[in-house]
This record gives sequence, structure tokens and C-alpha cells, in this order.
Amino acid sequence: MVFTSKIILAVGAHPDDIELGCGGTLYKSVNLGSRVIALYMSKGGKTSDTNVRMKESTEALKILGVKEVYFENFPDTEIPHSFEAINCLEQYASKFKPDMVLTHSVNDMHQDHRTVGWLAMAAFRNVPKILAFEAPRVRPAAFLPTYFVNITGCVNKKAQALHCHVSQKGKRYLAYDSTVNLASFRGSQVGVEVAEAFEIVKYVEM
Repeated sequence: MVFTSKIILAVGAHPDDIELGCGGTLYKSVNLGSRVIALYMSKGGKTSDTNVRMKESTEALKILGVKEVYFENFPDTEIPHSFEAINCLEQYASKFKPDMVLTHSVNDMHQDHRTVGWLAMAAFRNVPKILAFEAPRVRPAAFLPTYFVNITGCVNKKAQALHCHVSQKGKRYLAYDSTVNLASFRGSQVGVEVAEAFEIVKYVEM
């Protein structure tokens, strides 16, 4: 179970990806005693100032209780499928020794998201549990979640965190109703009020 994990490493391609994909899960995990580390592979400089993007995600994660936040400098929209990128992630695995990784699905229409999903499989091959979260651009027919986290009582905190991303406010998927509607839909699939959905990439019960 994600909540029995002592150290959770959340990996996103850009600022806001982690909050969107698993913000409720992270908030709940922190409150249940897990140590959560967030890592962004790029600073999101393609359409907005990188300092602004980093500040927004740092503030958003603070709302979710996540205090350890890192940003790498791979190019936005061009994150490479390379040894350099894999080695970068391996360094975080070696440093923090997570027992759970939350990251992108390879079934995503955004090239950076797909790439990070593939990189994670290689870099975190020795991590017992890897879950892929649901980002706004996952392919509907291909993203088939089989792991759900009940985030009842957490969805408003997630929406509050997403509100920090003022530079991205024109994006429909950051709206409050989008957040609540998706969580409600996923919750209805598994018999709870609201939920976040994940694909199981790897899950070894230790």
C-alpha cells in the first residue's frame, strides 16, 4: 500500500505535473507519516519564466505538506531518453532510497511525460513499487488504472495547491471543477467519494 511506504519519491516532467497527478495522495501520505520527495525533470521554461514555475510548484507542494522539492534542468518539451537522464534519476534513488515511486504513465500524449515514464522504469528498477499517475493528457483508451487511492477529505487541499499555478491559469485542467470531477469519477468507479487513479508499473510486497 502507498501509505505503508516510508519514503515516496514523486517524479514529474514539469512544475504542476506532480500536483495534478497525485496531489491528494501525497497530502494524505504526508499526514500519515510518509517522507515525500518531489522531483521535476524540467523547470517548465517553454511558455513561462522558470523561476515563476518553480516558485509556484514549491508553494503548491508546501500546501500539500511536501517540503523536499528538487528541479533538474532538462529542456522543457525535449526531455531526452538518454543515459544522462537515467543516471540523474538513479542518483535520486541512491540518495533517498525510496520504497515507492509515483511518476508519469508511458500512455501519455505529451512526449515529456512518456519519456519520464520510460526513464523511471530503467532508473528505478530496484525500487519495489512504481505507480503511474493520471495526468491530463493520458490516452483515454490506453490509461487503464488498477490502483486507486481514496482522497476523500483531501481534494479541496489538492485544488488549493493547484491554485498556486497562476502562470498556467488558462489551462482548463487546472480548474477546480476539473479536479473535483475527475476525482469524483474515479471514486465512483471504486465505491468511494473521490479518488486518484494509478497504473501499476511494478508492485512488490516486501
